[in-house]
Amino acid sequence: MVSDPGETSALPATSQALAWDALVADEPVSGVRRQIVNGASQTLVRYVYAPGAIFPVHAHPEEQVTVVLRGRIGFDVAGERVELGPGEVAVIPGGVPHGAAVVGTEEVETINALSPRRNAHPGESQSASQAGGDGR
Repeated sequence: MVSDPGETSALPATSQALAWDALVADEPVSGVRRQIVNGASQTLVRYVYAPGAIFPVHAHPEEQVTVVLRGRIGFDVAGERVELGPGEVAVIPGGVPHGAAVVGTEEVETINALSPRRNAHPGESQSASQAGGDGR
């Protein structure tokens, strides 16, 4: 989702500095906006959920660590429900089915770290996710 991160004089040539506002967002499911940044060995994903949004249950081989920045969200992890709010973290092992739904009427923002690097994301094809090496 990064077409041209630009130059960053404050960082070594092997680093990138990116602003979320500069990254393209897609909508993998209705009411959920997603931005993706891929490193060499991990993926960072920012999700913004509209009130009432639901991310269907799915599974992937990567471990997922999700930090809730704002709002309240309920996770269904392997059939068990847990509700998280700002400052709380969910650690979901690779291969475990999970989904999410907004709780209440506030928008929800999360940051998800996935390791190892993720090449395919829910809501897109494998070939699209590899185009340009930018996580799409």
